Amino acid sequence: MKVGIIADDLTGANATGVRLSENGFHPATYFHYNDLLEDENTDVIIIDTDSRYASEKVLDHRVGGALTKLKGWGADLLAKRVDSTLRGNVGKEIDLILQAVDENAVAVVVPSFPDSARITVGGYLIVDSLPLHRTDAANDPITPITSSYVPGIISSQTNHQVGVMTINDMTEDCQTFLEHFKHLVDQGNKVIVLDAVTNRDIEFIAEALSQYQEHQLVPVDPGPFTSLYAKYKANQVSDDKKILVTVGSATKVSEQQLVYLIDRLKIKPVIPNIKKLASFGGAWHDEIDKAVKKAKRRMDKNEVTVITTNEENLVLIDIKQIAADNDVTPDRVAKRITDGLATITKRLIDESGHDIKGCYVSGGDVTASLASITLASGIRLIDEVGPLIAYGHLLGGKYEGLPLITKGGMIGQRETLYEAIQYLKSK
Repeated sequence: MKVGIIADDLTGANATGVRLSENGFHPATYFHYNDLLEDENTDVIIIDTDSRYASEKVLDHRVGGALTKLKGWGADLLAKRVDSTLRGNVGKEIDLILQAVDENAVAVVVPSFPDSARITVGGYLIVDSLPLHRTDAANDPITPITSSYVPGIISSQTNHQVGVMTINDMTEDCQTFLEHFKHLVDQGNKVIVLDAVTNRDIEFIAEALSQYQEHQLVPVDPGPFTSLYAKYKANQVSDDKKILVTVGSATKVSEQQLVYLIDRLKIKPVIPNIKKLASFGGAWHDEIDKAVKKAKRRMDKNEVTVITTNEENLVLIDIKQIAADNDVTPDRVAKRITDGLATITKRLIDESGHDIKGCYVSGGDVTASLASITLASGIRLIDEVGPLIAYGHLLGGKYEGLPLITKGGMIGQRETLYEAIQYLKSK
């Protein structure tokens, strides 16, 4: 997917490009007076129009010219990067972009940038705990900011009706959120301002609106929303590659993370019988065959397939008793379980008929078992997805280069697994 962005200054253009690169894109910044180069590796182009303080005539020429270039390049998504204190010709540039995109297009304004202490509550932009109009933006020599109310600031510049969706309208239920949004659009609002207090708020808005199909949307923000919205839209361009999630950690933390992932993705996990995976007879092989067969059906329907022994209500087994009954050590019983999960994962890679985009493995013993049965020599470490969560590629063996995320069972918050899968999707 190609993303084209209009920015009114260079530093903002570059900052937005960097955020997109973190989400798997390959951005380039251009000056408005230069032609676009032929570069098949670039999928995001940000054009600096240097138009923050431009006259209306200059604005029309620069932004209009940049939009023509981006449309000629084949941009699938057009967006507007705004100053984090809303200085400049925000409303006028929104009008130009909406006109270029589609007569029914809707601009989605998410002014928040939590990492830079910019949040929006009730439509009011708060900067470093101060209302916008009480910050240095009020002293701008050309376009001083006299209000903190974002819909009002934009309304004074745009020809379109502006609506606002406040934090009171926000819900973690995607469908309810979209119904609120659609109601504002149906009321004739062509520009909609949304509250956001945390990065998680912005991520939820981006993910939810990526599913909105009624009108083409134009992201308008300082960078975080556009980068996330573009990521989710790009993930919808299916290449039929699948992600396997294998969780062997029997902890409450892993349970909470699985429940959150399953709820957000609306999928059903494959849960092998842990007692049979802990056995040493034919039941072990039969249970693996059963799980593989069920998981293949899941893979045909879903992008992400979960294999886990961690049920919502944890099933605990007496490993010491099983070891005594089979005349083996307790660690041999534990390894039998992790080898079972790894074997299911390997067989799905081999037999599913789908290309595998990557694997997420929770639990060090499961990771070690998977590496062992695939004859991998190790893992080439590439990035830190989060604290104690590593991303890399398998080294050696049959699956050389297979993308892999590993995580300990007691690490992270309830959203951690879901966020790791989104990271893997972007690769």
